[in-house]
Amino acid sequence: MRERLPFLFIQCRPAGKIARDELQTIAEVTGLKIGQELHSYLLPEETDLDLVRDLDFKNRYSAVIISGSPFRAQPPTGSDNPLQRQLYNQLMPLMHYLLDQDFPTLGLCYGLQMLGQAAGATLTDRTGEDLQAVEVTLTAKGQQDPVTGQLDPVIRGYTGHGDSLAELPEGATLLGSGKHCHYQLLRLQNNLYGTQFHPEITTAGMQIRIDQYGDAYYAAAEREAVIARCMSQDVTSSHRLLSAFTEHYRR
Repeated sequence: MRERLPFLFIQCRPAGKIARDELQTIAEVTGLKIGQELHSYLLPEETDLDLVRDLDFKNRYSAVIISGSPFRAQPPTGSDNPLQRQLYNQLMPLMHYLLDQDFPTLGLCYGLQMLGQAAGATLTDRTGEDLQAVEVTLTAKGQQDPVTGQLDPVIRGYTGHGDSLAELPEGATLLGSGKHCHYQLLRLQNNLYGTQFHPEITTAGMQIRIDQYGDAYYAAAEREAVIARCMSQDVTSSHRLLSAFTEHYRR
């Protein structure tokens, strides 16, 4: 009997507490064993890696998960952080490849924004969200989808983003929406999913991010209020998306 193919987690952030936490959380929620059933690449450390040329996705992996990032997903300019430019230039060819192949993919926040741009959408800073837990309501199509249909009709997940999709990419299906940021959960083609919220962040994981990001998403004077509103919310309903995705696509 052939062994099942592992999942690949592409981490679009530098090494550190957040990178370790997101990998560990995905492993715990899905039951996948790190290094065996769940492989990962910390992209900032893979400067010479050509994601399309060097990784045989179809024959090596069941699906790919693309993380969030401390960097914007906007096309980089000359004044941007060199690491931001590296990530964008490495990832955008992969986004086009995944779309061309309709390869099973789950893009988280930054990952969704990169997929959306590759599919023709633009980004806006008008629907950004600070660190909080928001409600995401499944659409009728979201409730019928083979992956998101396994979720509760209304879930709650953490957010923290400056940019978001300005419009739904052509041919995409809206699976879940929020009150302020409309495009919270969607599917591109048949097998590519994206979330603006973070199903991989637990309550403990959010505390790590509050400590790490300081006042990047909030004024320093609001720190205690941010902690109170984030720590008081139950976001376990959003974690189910990770296991629903991996259960559906494991092969």
